[in-house]
Amino acid sequence: MEEPKITGKLAKSLDRILTTVEARKKSAAAEELKDVTVLPVTKKHRRSARQTRLSIEQFQQDLFNREIDGRFTTYPVRPSSEFPTFLTRIPIFLPIKRGRDNQGLDIDNAMPFMTSWGRGRKHGPPLTVYDEDTLMAVARLRKARLFGRPHNLPIPIAAIQPKANGEDVSVHLLTCSLSELQSECDDSDGGTNMQLRLASVKRLGATVIELDRETHNKLGTHGTQIKLIDIAWETYDDKGLLLIQFSPIMAAWLESEYTYIDWSIRKQLSDTGKALHRFLSAQPKKYSIYCEKLMSIIGYQREYRYFMGDLRSTMKKLSELEWMENWEIVGTGRKVPHKLTLKR
Repeated sequence: MEEPKITGKLAKSLDRILTTVEARKKSAAAEELKDVTVLPVTKKHRRSARQTRLSIEQFQQDLFNREIDGRFTTYPVRPSSEFPTFLTRIPIFLPIKRGRDNQGLDIDNAMPFMTSWGRGRKHGPPLTVYDEDTLMAVARLRKARLFGRPHNLPIPIAAIQPKANGEDVSVHLLTCSLSELQSECDDSDGGTNMQLRLASVKRLGATVIELDRETHNKLGTHGTQIKLIDIAWETYDDKGLLLIQFSPIMAAWLESEYTYIDWSIRKQLSDTGKALHRFLSAQPKKYSIYCEKLMSIIGYQREYRYFMGDLRSTMKKLSELEWMENWEIVGTGRKVPHKLTLKR
C-alpha cells in the first residue's frame, strides 16, 4: 500500500513556513492594520447589472491608483484548475450535507487531523464539499498577484508573515460579482442560491488551519496558523460584489505546490465522488490504497458498507468519463482488507 505522504518540496515548504514564523515572532512586532479596502455599506436597494459592473471597475481603478502610489506591485494571473496539494490530503471538506452532526471535534470545536508530515486542526465553521467547490471556483477566477507590504494590501494582513526574505508578501486577488461565482459553480438563478454561495464564501473566510510538527531533535514542536482567504463584500436585493484575497501561503501553494483538479470531471460527480477525485488527483498515476484508509482520508461520515458502495459507483463513473484506464478492488473486507488499485 502506498499511503499519502507529504514529502519533497511540499514538506520542505511547510517546514520553512513554520521555522520562519518562529523567527519572525521573536524579532517583529505586529503593525497596526490600516487603510482597509472594504466595499462601502449602503442601504439595500435593487441594483442593475450595469451598476454592478461599474462598481467593480471603480474598485479596479482604485487598485491601479494605489499601485501608482507605490503601495504594491501588480502582476497578472492566468489560473487554470490548480488546487493546493496539501489541501487534497487532509479531511477538512467533508462529503456530507450541511446540518448533519460533525464527528471528531475536540474540546475547542476544532477538527483534528493527522498527516505523515505532522498534525493539525481546522478551526472555524464546518466545511463540506460544497465549500470546497466554492474555494476551487474563486481560485479559478483569480485576477492578479499583488506584492507589497502587509499593511498596504487591499485587505491588510498581520505584519508577521511566514516569508524568508524581506517584509513584502505576495497575495492573489479577485473582484467579481456573486453572479460570476454562481456561474462558475453552475448554480441556478435565484436569491436563495446567491445567499447560499455568499454564506459559503464567508465560511471560507472564517477558516483557519493550524499546523504543528515536532522539531528535528524531537524536544518540542513548532507550528503556525494559516488563513485560506480574506474577504469583503457588498450585497443588494439580488446582486452582490466580492473582494477575495488569498493569503500569502495559499498564493505560494497556488503558484508552485498544486495539483490540477479536472473541473469538468468534478462537476459530474457526487459529493463523495468529488472528495475521492480530489484526493486521487494528487496521487501517482499508478496507485494503491486500502479502502478503510481512503475512507478516513476523505472524512467519510457514514458506515463502511455505504462507503464501499459509493466508492465503487465513483470508480465506475470516473472510468466512464475516461479519467482513468482501469481499476479494481480486491479483498473480502474481513480477513483480507479491501484494497483499491487504479491506473490513470
